Amino acid sequence: MGRNQIMETVWGLGEYRRSRVVEMFISRLRQKIDAQGSPLIHTARGVGYILC
Repeated sequence: MGRNQIMETVWGLGEYRRSRVVEMFISRLRQKIDAQGSPLIHTARGVGYILC
């Protein structure tokens, strides 16, 4: 799922596409989740984020 799609789905923000809020939340999630072991959230450049 891409950043713009996440912003529209989660926050309903269609006009704030330049905001770094998604990257900030992904970073915080990675800090919490990845502290338990191997990375689970991956960035697919040009596509979005993948949870695996």
